[in-house]
Amino acid sequence: MKKLPIGIQDYKKIIERDFIYIDKTEYIYKLVSSEVPIFLSRPRRFGKSLTVSTLYYLFKGEKELFKDTYIYNKWKFKEYPVIKLDMSDNTLTTFEEFIDSLNEKIEKLYKKYEIPKIENNLPTKFGHLIEELNAKYKEKVVILIDEYESPILEHINDKKKAEDFRAFLREFYKKVKTKDEYIKFVFITGITKFTKTGVFSALNNLNDISLDTDYSQMFGYTQNELEEYFKDYIKETAKRFDITKEELLKEMKKYYNGFSFDGEHYVYNPFSILKFFQKKKFQNYWFESGSPSFLSKYIEDKKITY
Repeated sequence: MKKLPIGIQDYKKIIERDFIYIDKTEYIYKLVSSEVPIFLSRPRRFGKSLTVSTLYYLFKGEKELFKDTYIYNKWKFKEYPVIKLDMSDNTLTTFEEFIDSLNEKIEKLYKKYEIPKIENNLPTKFGHLIEELNAKYKEKVVILIDEYESPILEHINDKKKAEDFRAFLREFYKKVKTKDEYIKFVFITGITKFTKTGVFSALNNLNDISLDTDYSQMFGYTQNELEEYFKDYIKETAKRFDITKEELLKEMKKYYNGFSFDGEHYVYNPFSILKFFQKKKFQNYWFESGSPSFLSKYIEDKKITY
């Protein structure tokens, strides 16, 4: 049996080390073919970072990683300059520490692509990097941003701090629009939409597909995917519980199939399913690992009642 990719967010590692990969590249093909800047929000532990990683290797032209997937014979593989940023992978304690941390990430990209760095503010450095990558490689730039709102969420209950982060991010992300002529594709993701208007007020060309029916099953496992990719684990687990496969699937559906992003189609949370097959025990795995503490704290601080 292929291994369960619990906590693994790197597409290359999943493919090369024989972990189960649920092929979502049909959705990815549709997105990248449109060349429209994309925004998508999903709860934690739904595969956002894995999708960003998959896009990274796609645009780096690593075709053999996509063998046996939907996109393999459809996409024209070539290497593009890619700017990939995870906004949660920064020091978020104070605004100053965040700026230093992000600045270090941007300067690493300058060094990686052998572009002379400039001394300026971060939004200007970001915009300059986009232009220079386009000029150097004679290819338009791909921008992938994960956890776009993480600095704001970290301080959501401190209005002044949150506003400082939001004001900065608004200027930073604005470069994605002003440098549009140098950009091939943009994919931005996070767990919330409520900061979207404030952060992206100057970036109004994003196509928000968070609640689109066409992409409602791009994240999470469908019933068919569950039964196709995990059939050996289903058989093994049913045997452990001493019940039939049909009885097990019925219980799993009752327990884990409660997520819908368009009100029509339902999906299983990937983390819950992987942990269930690992532990072979019905438990609230997603809530224990990814409950939105910032939301409960916000409700408490604002004294929100039913």
